[in-house]
Amino acid sequence: MRLLPFAAGIAALCLSAPAAAEDTKPCGAGLICASDPQTVMAALEKAGLKPRLSKDGEGDPMIESDESSYHFDVYFYGCAEHKNCDSLRFETLFEKAPENTPALADKWNSKKRFLQASVRNDQQFAVAYDLATIGGLNAANFTDVIDWWNSQLNELATFFKEEIPEKKAEPKS
Repeated sequence: MRLLPFAAGIAALCLSAPAAAEDTKPCGAGLICASDPQTVMAALEKAGLKPRLSKDGEGDPMIESDESSYHFDVYFYGCAEHKNCDSLRFETLFEKAPENTPALADKWNSKKRFLQASVRNDQQFAVAYDLATIGGLNAANFTDVIDWWNSQLNELATFFKEEIPEKKAEPKS
């Protein structure tokens, strides 16, 4: 049968691992790229934030900022030996609480597209926004990313107020 080698070739293509997307080209002038953390820092500063560049637990670049609605971190992904990263993840973690349930995260996710929520095993509620930067983002695109991030965090604050009733003080006996 002639179809067998063809089918085997298609199966091999489908089962092969995706190529690494490491961004090895220099970041173009005026662009924001995960491959050049300083461009991300400069864009965040231009947006009025006060970012701090550090490293995550694996040694990849990481940016921290407290100047938004909440403290957040920007993680760099798709890095090769801690450089030439290809994507960013904006992330905020909230305190552990019994109200932080997968059902609460699912309720948020069912109505939101950009900012995705999850609950970690230790009951920390997390929200994240991921984006690829291969080839770079222009300033207008990155400003839009920051605007979406901030507006979604503001909507999250409203969501928490609506979905998690404030605890009433217990009467003293």
